[in-house]
Amino acid sequence: MEAENAVREKKIAQLNEFIARFSAGTRSAQATSRKKEVERLQTSELAKSNIQRPYIRFQVEVPSGRVPIEIKRLAKSYGDLKVFHHFSATVTRGEKIALTGRNGAGKTTMLKSLIHNADKFIGDAEREFTIDSGHVAWGHEVTVGYFPQDFNYTIDKSKGVNALDWLWQFKPQAGQEEIRGFLGQMLFSGEDALKPTSGLSGGECARLIFCKLMIQKPNVLVLDEPTNNLDLESINALNIALQKFDGTLLLVTHDEDVLDEVATRIWNFRDGKVEDFKGAYEEFQHAHEPKPAVAVASAKKRN
Repeated sequence: MEAENAVREKKIAQLNEFIARFSAGTRSAQATSRKKEVERLQTSELAKSNIQRPYIRFQVEVPSGRVPIEIKRLAKSYGDLKVFHHFSATVTRGEKIALTGRNGAGKTTMLKSLIHNADKFIGDAEREFTIDSGHVAWGHEVTVGYFPQDFNYTIDKSKGVNALDWLWQFKPQAGQEEIRGFLGQMLFSGEDALKPTSGLSGGECARLIFCKLMIQKPNVLVLDEPTNNLDLESINALNIALQKFDGTLLLVTHDEDVLDEVATRIWNFRDGKVEDFKGAYEEFQHAHEPKPAVAVASAKKRN
């Protein structure tokens, strides 16, 4: 509507200029016609939005080495089900990799397999995860920020713990004003910063974890379904933040706008295999479009 208003306003300005020049002359009839058109083109009034928009910015404190992650012949199964087998890849600093595929195809399993040995950056639940075979090597100066799909165990919800207390542990040397500043960016302003963690909604928990990541300033972000509990404004803010992020990203999301605008490489999971597509999501989709029957028949004839 804002865009349509801008077009109308430009047209109205042109018509008013004509009316001012010719309303009293030989072209007064045309000027009268233009006045009627101006009335028809009046712009729609827009109510100012009262929706609060979070501000997300992921900064990198220290850049990683050129190759933050090296994966060699990684394999993981659950019983007889092979999730992926002998997957190898070299990730270059600054790549933004989206893991795609249907639910249950192995995307979360891949992320857990990658971070299981990133000891100082993850929790006990991730350390307990095991792989069948293969090796994941984290590169020089790598720092990892992890957003798990199930984050209920991530935030301490003990009695007496509030959002400010929980966040402060990740930068204990900071003053309260600085910590409140991060919380304010994620809409925990004023008394909201003192909300008990036990009473936080799913969206509030997600925003609190984003606060943690902004404080930690990692150079590798591993995000598993970060948009699940977010409203549209928060998803848009996250989308912009990921586009501007200077580090390396591993991302699972079903939000196609985020995939379109953020991903520079795709790992697609299907039937126990992982396709490593070096290109944007739109290019990946185009490469996997069904070929027209005529083209397929022609190709077979040539062969």
